[in-house]
Parts: sequence; structure tokens; C-alpha cells
Amino acid sequence: MNVLEARKFIRRVMGPPRRTLEGNEREHMLTIFALLGPISRTNNQHTWTDVYEHAGKTYHHTIGASIDELEEILTDDFQQD
Repeated sequence: MNVLEARKFIRRVMGPPRRTLEGNEREHMLTIFALLGPISRTNNQHTWTDVYEHAGKTYHHTIGASIDELEEILTDDFQQD
């Protein structure tokens, strides 16, 4: 297995890279998302995730009993099959 195949496998298992938004940036984006509305929603009985798109970027807002995270989904440096 070469390096590219290994990276593709890891990406497939772990998903895309993410960056957690905090502080003023988080509050600003949550305000924008309240105006936009989510493009999709998921519920796995313990958490709910709203997916938003804004300015060419994708964001996931996950809420549950002990979690409230807003993450920006980062672009990868290689193409996935």
C-alpha cells in the first residue's frame, strides 16, 4: 500500500479534517446559520447534527446532552474516490 492509498483509507475511516469554531467566530456563524437554516439534519438518538453551507464552506453543528460543537469541514489536499 503506497502513501496515497493509506491516506485515502484513513480519510475514509475518519472522515474529512475539521476545525472547531469557538468564541466570537462561533457566535457570528451561529447568527448567520439562524438566518440561513440547515441544508440537512441527522439524529442518532443521542445527538443532532445540522449541516450548513455558507461562502463555499460546509459546517456541522452537533448538539446533544453533553456536546455543543460547531465545526468547519476543511478541504482535503487529495481527491477521494
